[in-house]
Amino acid sequence: MKNSIDREIWRLLWPVLLLTLAQKLGSAFEGILVSVNSSQELAVMGICGPYITIITTVSYGLGIAANAATGRAYADRSWEASHKACVRAFLLLTLISGLAMSLLAGALLYPAFAGLSNMRSLGYLYMLPYLIGSPALLLYSLLVSCTRGLGDTKSGMYMTFISVSAQLIVSYMCYNAFDLPGIGWGTLISRLAACVYGAKRFKAMLPDTAGDAPLPKGALNGFAAIALPVSLSKAVSPTGNALINSLMLSFSPLLLSVKGLGGRLEPFFYLPAMAMCSVTVTVISRERDKAAIGPLCRRLCLWSTLPAVCLTAAAGLFSGGIWGLLTPDPELAEAGMTYWSICLCAYPMIAMEMTLTSVLQALGSGFPTLAATVIRVWAVQVPLTYLLTRPGMWQSGPWLAYLISNAASLAICGIYAYSHIKKLSTEAI
Repeated sequence: MKNSIDREIWRLLWPVLLLTLAQKLGSAFEGILVSVNSSQELAVMGICGPYITIITTVSYGLGIAANAATGRAYADRSWEASHKACVRAFLLLTLISGLAMSLLAGALLYPAFAGLSNMRSLGYLYMLPYLIGSPALLLYSLLVSCTRGLGDTKSGMYMTFISVSAQLIVSYMCYNAFDLPGIGWGTLISRLAACVYGAKRFKAMLPDTAGDAPLPKGALNGFAAIALPVSLSKAVSPTGNALINSLMLSFSPLLLSVKGLGGRLEPFFYLPAMAMCSVTVTVISRERDKAAIGPLCRRLCLWSTLPAVCLTAAAGLFSGGIWGLLTPDPELAEAGMTYWSICLCAYPMIAMEMTLTSVLQALGSGFPTLAATVIRVWAVQVPLTYLLTRPGMWQSGPWLAYLISNAASLAICGIYAYSHIKKLSTEAI
């Protein structure tokens, strides 16, 4: 039984793992490209980062819901009868969500540069392609998620390879021509190129049946129960991070520079867990045996957490050499090593939390993701950052707040997952 589960996980995982790695390489390339040229541009990227996250990661909520919905529909065969209605609903949600997130991010960006009027114009020029192109960014994520829900993870991998290859070339050329704003245009152009391929692949995967039936009863409610809380959680986190950035900037710009560069590298440590999120949603959403959910969840947690432990241990051993390669500034490198000495401990916890929330999302419950995010960011991390960022602790205070907040979040997700899986096991008896 375990061998068959492991084979299925690996069949779905390796394309998503390569996809996620390619995405993070593209993101890291942008940060390194800017860091070796201008510390001011790096600071602007750090300030704008949470607002780009509002736009780009709200697609995560839509993507998870689309993955779970298509996975369940494929398993119970309703996909064949109503696929046209599903596609129309997905496209409409993408357009509305993209426009709404653009308006929200644009409105919140102005106060973020309070007292930094010399950076504001550069910040808006950098954000412009993200603001006008957000529907295309969401469509990219939706196409990857829908094909994944149908059991095809390779199409998303190929989309990402197209996107990242174009991003590396176009962003580099645009950055040399237009400085920091060129990074955003490179990202948008690369996503549009990938969407062309993704749309053709998704169309080829549609069943031959007419598919004119309406959406199954309760489909929209089930979709919203996942997409809305998860999307809100992805909006709550950046707004809290924006406040944390302001607190750190008011004390020392060096803290924000460390977070800007370190944040670009952070996802590499739980990259397997990020890949496992989509695999978890696909596997759990297509599982019809309630009694098998518990053992399957434990297996998925092992697959995601063990690599994170190994990667963080290796980074801790070689932190000095790695930060020396990342930046020529010795003060920034020293602050980065302090950052890692604390934050590396949080990454395995984040990996396990991501898997647990993915299990719950696949089971149709997105609220635990929102609850854990609100408590982690607003109830724990923001207050602790304010209290611990003070003389004598300023280099370690924000990172301690980060570690403690993630421990609290993991505990909340663990309680939710245990109670939900226990309920399913009882129903299966």
